[in-house]
Amino acid sequence: MDNENNRKKDGEARVIAFPKLGERLIAKGLDELGNRNFKAAAQLFSQAREYEPEDDEVCMGLVVSLVELEFYEESKELCKEMLNKGIGDYFQLINIYLMVLLQLGEHQEMVTTIELLFDENQIPFDKEEQFEKMLQFSKRALEDKKEEEDRNTQQIAVELQEDGLFEGKTDNEMFLVISKLTHINIRPFIPQIEQFLQSEGHPFFKTMLLNILTDQEYNEQVRLSKFNESKSVLPTELKSLKETDFYKKITSLTEARISQDNPSLFEMVHSLIERHSSLLYPFEPEQESIPSWAAAYHALAEEYMTGEVSARGIAGFYLAEEDAVADILSYLKEIEEISYPII
Repeated sequence: MDNENNRKKDGEARVIAFPKLGERLIAKGLDELGNRNFKAAAQLFSQAREYEPEDDEVCMGLVVSLVELEFYEESKELCKEMLNKGIGDYFQLINIYLMVLLQLGEHQEMVTTIELLFDENQIPFDKEEQFEKMLQFSKRALEDKKEEEDRNTQQIAVELQEDGLFEGKTDNEMFLVISKLTHINIRPFIPQIEQFLQSEGHPFFKTMLLNILTDQEYNEQVRLSKFNESKSVLPTELKSLKETDFYKKITSLTEARISQDNPSLFEMVHSLIERHSSLLYPFEPEQESIPSWAAAYHALAEEYMTGEVSARGIAGFYLAEEDAVADILSYLKEIEEISYPII
């Protein structure tokens, strides 16, 4: 009985100690904030949040400290969390949030926030002129940014048209051209891109162009050819390379077979799969052939690492036919020749 009472007293002591610790951390944090020791204040308020996660003083103290330390991304996220949960003085927090957005150059979010405040009549009458000026400033900043982007886009487009996109380009020049295309609207160049996708051009560059079309949500069919195969695809409907069924299943299969016993071998296999997939994409082998492909990748990686390989044993390990594994292994070696020195 005595032991039980002692345990209860110990538990009560611990429960009582935590609020007191939280109060001490808050008091120290406020002192450090008052003394402009913002780093110490931020550390103390961060610790205090473990005990008082939604306390007004704690959260406001932390957000002010972060702003003074110029940790603007962290400040922005904390402001958003506080606004969503109704922590702290709303209008004071809105002012901090807008100042942080200004520092980050996020003018569109400033416009959205201020317009919402006006729509919901959240701005005090004596502050309306100040907020209207901020709104107009942010809109002008957005217009200036768009004009600058348009000028840069036009300049890049002119340079690309003058030099030609892909004709006679070295590999390094191709990388440079495709890099420029990522920063502008690709649609004016669709005829040249489609021509290249159907040409004998390097399959990796075709993958890069296809990724740009996908990123820019190009919603028209394009036809491409790779490794003596051809098909039409809709960029907006393409899965990313690592989300394709083949990539996920062959990675999963090889990982299950070899990652525990031979992690370095699996790393080599995984590297080969990733490199080759970037060349083959968006073409995928048949699902039924995945064990044979897995065995072939295993064999190729083992050959690279040891100089020797037993294709028969590896084929059996994956329940694959030896002839199928040998054919795919030969194909993979052809792809390897193509992949260097591009990737």
